[in-house]
Amino acid sequence: MIDAATCNAVGEYGCNHRRTLASCRRKSGTEGSKTGLALKAAAGTAAVAVLLALVTSACGGTTLSPSSSSFTQSHMLQKVTSTLDGETTIPLRTRWIATPQPAGAPVAEVDFLIDGKLIWSENAAPYVFGGDDNGTNLGFLITTWLSPGAHTFTARATSVAGKTVSDDVTASVTAAPAPPAALKGTWTRTVTQQDIEHAGVTEGPPPTGQWHLIFDQIGAWELDPLGSGVESEYEAQGDTLNVYAPIQEAPFNNNGIGGISVYGHHDVGGTDCNASGPFGSYRWSVAGKQLTMSVINEGCPNRQAIWEGVWSLESPTIPPA
Repeated sequence: MIDAATCNAVGEYGCNHRRTLASCRRKSGTEGSKTGLALKAAAGTAAVAVLLALVTSACGGTTLSPSSSSFTQSHMLQKVTSTLDGETTIPLRTRWIATPQPAGAPVAEVDFLIDGKLIWSENAAPYVFGGDDNGTNLGFLITTWLSPGAHTFTARATSVAGKTVSDDVTASVTAAPAPPAALKGTWTRTVTQQDIEHAGVTEGPPPTGQWHLIFDQIGAWELDPLGSGVESEYEAQGDTLNVYAPIQEAPFNNNGIGGISVYGHHDVGGTDCNASGPFGSYRWSVAGKQLTMSVINEGCPNRQAIWEGVWSLESPTIPPA
């Protein structure tokens, strides 16, 4: 985790792939690190021990250890459940939220794994796959990148004492629709400061320069001039292009490191604005080798600064992933 000073040093964009500075501060300050949570919990346990000793000594009784008290036992991590429990088919987009039990149990981390591979981690409640901005902008599990068929989805909670409990769900996913033939290929355009100002970006602006946009069956890939990028779920309905939430395929930390490497870019992950998207829509048309996109509705000004405008077809084929 990085603090706000470091975030300022590397720049808002570098901090979190177009996540806002506030989000960066949240992760480093409010959620904290696993170690920090463990130290706080340990300090709390020690305080309980001292209090118990003082009370029982004053009353002439036998000192009780916190580990043997019914209060401590009742708050130990027992299990974890998730919103996928009972599901046999997972839609292309859903929310995956883990709930350690009992409520109030000291939890250091909740990990989300797919087929045994770590995809996302959360250090503070609510424990939402894809992130949540302290519960204000909940992310999504988007399955477009998974092969059709059965997969195992695991929510694994670890207590500050090191105890681990897991919740496994085996469910099937379906293939995402292929993009319209007219959208296939690699598109490019230069994002300018004027684009950023026109979209009303107020913090964490995307970098200016040459961007690439690729539509495939997994999602829409925004590949930036810095060599990284963001992938988002989208859907084409006639001449309307709906763009939804960011797709997370691998852990992504606060200094913009993680995600996946694809299409010659690295650290592809994170968000344009926040974990929930927000959703947007564009009118699109292709004439010759030009793709024109104009905003219909957009809650994410950063994405609008990138998407809205005229794109040129750099290659009619998609490069190797």
